[in-house]
Amino acid sequence: MNRQFIKKFITTIAFIIFLFTFSILNLYKSYGPLKETVKKTDVSSLREYISNVEKAINDNIYGKYTLIESYGYMQKLMGKNELSNFEVVKDTEGKLHFTYFTNKENPTEEIKEKLKDLKEEVKDPETKFIYLMTPDKYVRGHTEFPRGIPYHYNNETADKFLMEVKSEGIDTIDLREEILESGIKGEDLFFNTDHHWKIETAFWGFTQVVKSLNEKYNMGLDKNNFYTDINNYNIVNYKNSFVGSMGRKTGKYYTEVDDFSLIYPKFKTDYDFYFENSFNKGTLTGRFEEALVAINPLRNNDVYGLAPDKYFSYLYGNQPFAHIKNKENKNGPKVLFIKDSLAVPLISFFSSVCSDVYILDPRYYKDDMLRVINNTELDFIFVSYSPPDLVKEFFDFRKK
Repeated sequence: MNRQFIKKFITTIAFIIFLFTFSILNLYKSYGPLKETVKKTDVSSLREYISNVEKAINDNIYGKYTLIESYGYMQKLMGKNELSNFEVVKDTEGKLHFTYFTNKENPTEEIKEKLKDLKEEVKDPETKFIYLMTPDKYVRGHTEFPRGIPYHYNNETADKFLMEVKSEGIDTIDLREEILESGIKGEDLFFNTDHHWKIETAFWGFTQVVKSLNEKYNMGLDKNNFYTDINNYNIVNYKNSFVGSMGRKTGKYYTEVDDFSLIYPKFKTDYDFYFENSFNKGTLTGRFEEALVAINPLRNNDVYGLAPDKYFSYLYGNQPFAHIKNKENKNGPKVLFIKDSLAVPLISFFSSVCSDVYILDPRYYKDDMLRVINNTELDFIFVSYSPPDLVKEFFDFRKK
């Protein structure tokens, strides 16, 4: 009896020592980032303050990714196609997805009305208004889920939304339509570990937007097919270098680590890139790769690095507001994108055929977007969200 008690006592003490040591290590690791986050976060917004503090703590757990990798590897050994109660699931090709249980598409009437209201409030009747639908990672006609994995009906929601939008006289471009005829293999359209399309797919999307604008509006963009020819771009491949948003929840051993391709022009370019966010603002100048591409994520060999991931090397990620000025194409169209993150590399490439590109991200821009729109000379306004982002959060255009 005494021996059994001693064993339990020693185990309890060892566990307490482990928890105490782990807590001290966590405090040591997270103190600096937590202090910096508190210093930079606007305390007037309690929700944002709590969210940023929580994120700083979660991002700096001692040994975080060792724990995640061990868990993910065990799930892989057991042949599981879902983790954390279906927070992340795996398709038949091993690609990771976010999904949820439902049996029908989401309602879209309310967000359609908000989009319609935005269009009607644009003062300049010459400004063309277009909804640009980027593709979902679940590519119809290609992607398959194993038996028992729930399907989110993202594409069906997008179909319904586009039908309603068109009924209101709003023009649309749907990049889902010809994606399997893009020349890119189905398994190479999206990253394994991230919800974003690959940079090659985003470049294809740029070519489709140019083609669509020329067909619908006789724009005459890129008449010689120079800017839309991938042969006029450098492609730098970073092998086994990228773990995206889903892979960071499962660890790099649950599925294959991604390669990443940096695509940038061989031809002469000259840009000004003005950006402003809650931490900084300024203007970067120079060639495409100097002004529009962040170098730090590309140099970071840690796939879980603290720097933004490689996808967000383009345009330095999601900026609340940004303005790209193409000094090599002063007579090009002036356009504005209200967008989510899938549009980031597409916008980067599309800037080659424009004189000015303005960018607003509804998640981070705190002011009224109509003030920017109606005080800026614009030829086109693109609202561009992928199917998973057809939710109210993205359609709040009149923040004050």
